[in-house]
Amino acid sequence: MCTPDPIPADQKATRMFLGGRGPVWGLAAFAVFGGWTLLAAWQWGEYSREKQIWMSNWEGQGQAILSAIVGGIRGHRRMGQFFLGQMEGMLEEIASLPEVQAVGIVALEGSLELTAGKPFPRPLSQVSSGISWSEMGLLVCRQFSLELETPGPMGRGPRRGEGRGPRWWQGSSGSSGEQAEEGVDSRVPTIQPGEYLAVLWLSREALDVQCRRSLHTRAGIVALGGLLLGASAVAALAVWERERIRASRRVLEVQLRHQESLAAAATGLAHETRNPLNIIRMRVQSLAESLPEAQGQVLTPILEECDRLTTRINQFLAFARPPEQHVDTVDCEVLLEELRTVLEPDLQEKQLSLSWEISPAHRLIQADRELLRQVLFNLLSNAIAFSPPREEVKVCILPEGRKAWKIEVLDRGPGVPEAHREHVFRPYFSTRPGGVGLGLAIVARICEVCGWKAGYRSRAEGGACFYIIGPYEPPKGENSTSRR
Repeated sequence: MCTPDPIPADQKATRMFLGGRGPVWGLAAFAVFGGWTLLAAWQWGEYSREKQIWMSNWEGQGQAILSAIVGGIRGHRRMGQFFLGQMEGMLEEIASLPEVQAVGIVALEGSLELTAGKPFPRPLSQVSSGISWSEMGLLVCRQFSLELETPGPMGRGPRRGEGRGPRWWQGSSGSSGEQAEEGVDSRVPTIQPGEYLAVLWLSREALDVQCRRSLHTRAGIVALGGLLLGASAVAALAVWERERIRASRRVLEVQLRHQESLAAAATGLAHETRNPLNIIRMRVQSLAESLPEAQGQVLTPILEECDRLTTRINQFLAFARPPEQHVDTVDCEVLLEELRTVLEPDLQEKQLSLSWEISPAHRLIQADRELLRQVLFNLLSNAIAFSPPREEVKVCILPEGRKAWKIEVLDRGPGVPEAHREHVFRPYFSTRPGGVGLGLAIVARICEVCGWKAGYRSRAEGGACFYIIGPYEPPKGENSTSRR
């Protein structure tokens, strides 16, 4: 039994050089994804940095407004009972700014609470000093203190006082009449020395709009970068694929020229061997006929070996010589009748029967008659060789879809083992004792030239099924069903 030839070293190198398309595409995809991920991470970091800067600026703006309020209170608290009205006007003016939602001042010890703008999201008594962000906006709180007045910066007054006399809201027994005459009401609340809390509520709507705009811009940069990376990767892979095809074409051209040279040399050697072999056979046959029968039988093995070698050389020439097509209409039934006549001795030797079943639409097919005959002859010879005695060899010609025909050669032999199925059409592979391994290789070669497909499958009820599939063309004559 012949075994498949190992893969030559040059073919292994060629496969390593030309193969590996999957890993290259995978590496390219990984590079594109990695670059896109880095770009997305960079843009997200830039967006987070910008947002943090904007939030810090927003907080600084709130602190500046509160500093102005506290400075105004400390600078004008000597204005007596008219100060509250001025303070309320200042708060209303601050609350009218676009970013300000509300502003207020509350005494930590006392009942004084001045507010302007919208209602605060929570009572001012529950607010502590500091900065806090929420979905409703930025809340900035600052605690400050007001101390007792000290002597004025100009020293003693015109009455040589130290500025430490009773305040206007405190009243005195000696000046009550004067105050009443001036219309001063000591019951009006005003700013008292102590601890106070200034609260500012800023809207975050403008900040959110700015953040969304920046986020959309960054997302667009990431998407555009991904597209550019993908396009660059596709372009690079296209260039690589083009170079790979060129390299593959060059290697195949070299291999083809080498195989053509080997085929030409082998064909010439086969011709040079066959001609002397024919002369030897003719001389041996003449010598055997001239000798007595008992002595002539001694030369019979020589004649058989000459015939066997001639058959092998013819098979080799049929495989090495590229076949030429001459497509014509072939009557499959007539062709099978001829093949049964040729194979009749082999059929009778094993008491086998040959039958066929032909689809009505595929009795006449378009093909090269001689090449189709060679294919069927090899398949039938192979089926006869492996069939047990007194069994049936069957040929089925049937449609394969709407655009193809299929010819099956079925036998009741042992079939092809699973491990050998991918090698059955390779040259010089055979599981038959004494087989050369060119019969099925010739079938595959002819199918390749004619655009057919050769294959094998196991029969469910046991046995082998070799088949060929060819393109269907509408027949030019009338068809009829045939069963034999």
